[in-house]
Amino acid sequence: MNLLIYTCITDDYVDLCTDVPEGPTYVVYGIENPPAPWTGGIIEDLGDPVRSSRKPKILCPFDQPNIYIDASKLHLINEEFLKLSEEILSRDKFFVMQHPHEHSYLEEAAEYVSRGWVSSDKLLEFTTLLSETQFDFEEYFSPLCAIIWRSSRNEEFDKLWWQWYNKGGVRDQLSFSVSLQLSGIEYDFENSRTLIDKFSDGSPEGVWFTQTDQNRCGDYEYADPVDPTEFADLLTELTGLYDWEKYYRSGTDNVTGDYFFGDAGKYSYAIEWDDESRNQIIIYTSITNWYDEFPDENYYDPDVKYVCFTDGKVKKKGPWEFREIPAHVLEEAGACPRRLSAFAKLCPHKLFPVGSKTVWLDGCYVHTKEWVDQCKEILNRNPYSGMGGWGALTHMLHPHRFTFHNEVMECFATNYNTKEELLELINALVEVNYDFTSYCSPVLTCIWRAISEEMFEFHDLWWKYSLIGSNRDQISFDCARQLTGLKWSRIHNWETIGIDLTSPKSKVARNKRHPQAGHFDENSTYNQILEECYNLLKEIRPYTGIQDEHQIWRVGWNELKDPDTWDRALQSPAWMPEGSWWYDPTTIKTTHGKYSIQDKISMIFDKGFQLGNRDSNKNNSFWVRRLKRSLGLVDLPPELYDMHVWDWGWSFRDYVRKNVLTPKLPKT
Repeated sequence: MNLLIYTCITDDYVDLCTDVPEGPTYVVYGIENPPAPWTGGIIEDLGDPVRSSRKPKILCPFDQPNIYIDASKLHLINEEFLKLSEEILSRDKFFVMQHPHEHSYLEEAAEYVSRGWVSSDKLLEFTTLLSETQFDFEEYFSPLCAIIWRSSRNEEFDKLWWQWYNKGGVRDQLSFSVSLQLSGIEYDFENSRTLIDKFSDGSPEGVWFTQTDQNRCGDYEYADPVDPTEFADLLTELTGLYDWEKYYRSGTDNVTGDYFFGDAGKYSYAIEWDDESRNQIIIYTSITNWYDEFPDENYYDPDVKYVCFTDGKVKKKGPWEFREIPAHVLEEAGACPRRLSAFAKLCPHKLFPVGSKTVWLDGCYVHTKEWVDQCKEILNRNPYSGMGGWGALTHMLHPHRFTFHNEVMECFATNYNTKEELLELINALVEVNYDFTSYCSPVLTCIWRAISEEMFEFHDLWWKYSLIGSNRDQISFDCARQLTGLKWSRIHNWETIGIDLTSPKSKVARNKRHPQAGHFDENSTYNQILEECYNLLKEIRPYTGIQDEHQIWRVGWNELKDPDTWDRALQSPAWMPEGSWWYDPTTIKTTHGKYSIQDKISMIFDKGFQLGNRDSNKNNSFWVRRLKRSLGLVDLPPELYDMHVWDWGWSFRDYVRKNVLTPKLPKT
């Protein structure tokens, strides 16, 4: 196919790009003797450079298949574009791109008057005339007219477009959509972002939307900008578009300060909405590198908005709105898909408008109706006043109520982090006078937040420290909490949130393990792992000030029984071999030896003092306080003393086995 590509330039609006692929015929209107490979065409002077340039674009001068492209986009023509154009023109239909914001008629008109592109009087007159036709305002098609593919000339459409264009100012989108509908022309379209990505970068930060030529003059302003909301209100009666929640999605871009209209989608991550009635709860997650998929059993509430941030590597299903992770995060997170995924979790203030009520949940968990109802209740509690109020952020507390060392143990023993990474983070914490003894032991699988400007610093710091050393987010969360004085709300019992986080079925949709930075593998032994953990804790104690050497020790003769073994003679589990390494954070050291909290509770049971269920937080809190005091953790919030007590030593061993020694999920 011999492609014909043409453009228009008036008033030296942009330099003509001559670095274009060989093959097509290139025609430029507005330059009489252009440089090769271009041939020139004359433009009728209509007294306005914009209107003059639009005439050849609208009244197509060619009978053969052709492509109109804005002069500011010519430098993006490449071989991929030519191949794509040949395929589009072979369909033998008029073809256009859909605008990334998918404007409604009200939103398109509001943008015109807010930028001074068209006067409000002119646009009101245009809409009045249009209301007298058979035009359906609800069916307005939002075009991106930077490129138009015509398989043949359609004079009826072109004449209608030119007719309505001259009634409505110098912008051509509204008149284009009017002509599409009134002419009844058959046409194809595709989302502009999707199409542009086939030959260029159509992302919000990509070259298509951000790169302009140096000589480009910028936007022409024909009238003083007016309040777009007041103007849209004037058009409501004429258009019949009364449902503003659907047809007038208006706000302010927090990055540029400009008005924003239409579907924010992937194209704007921080829109401050004008309509304060927007109170929809947003449940969101992030999935990268195919780690998770959405469970088929998920319950979806029709009143909730579902958003998934992704690098494109996720199976799309359900009512989820899929947004790409902002491009700048790729540089900050490096090659770590775990950090890439964490950005949305740690920085919702850069992705959602202020005032948004959000719920983060890791992507692999099954949503239940009970959980969604709990989310609504939590997010509707008052007050939500950010740093100055209680409950701007809600998270769960870990049932084991980890100390800082417990957290380090889990990061190191289960291969999440190397020794060097943990030391790097600890050194950074020392520099800001972080209080290691006040670690808040968070569970961040699910987080409830009302986005406020007062929380921006907290989230920025959380992201900053998550990029240092450890790629786990618990320690960096607590660092940001301490540095900002965040007032937050905690859920003490994670079994009350309406979603199962612990059973084997809880992560049914996890496909593989997260990146394993450590050096332990299936050939390691639990003894070897604990010995290295012991040495690591010994090295960091001078920095943390936590004296807990009793948590890891070498087992003495007949000191500890292993429930995984059985001694026929004893008719009970066999004793662990002397010299074996053991870890149990619930064990306290006294002058009379080592005793677990569980043992102490058992002793009291034996003496006839009924303490209630062993899993009772209140009944075990006394012994927990003893443990905390033995570690020097005397200034923790009272709720941290309420701790479930069980044989955590055995649980930890099983955890290490599952993640390192005998993993069930494949490596990344």
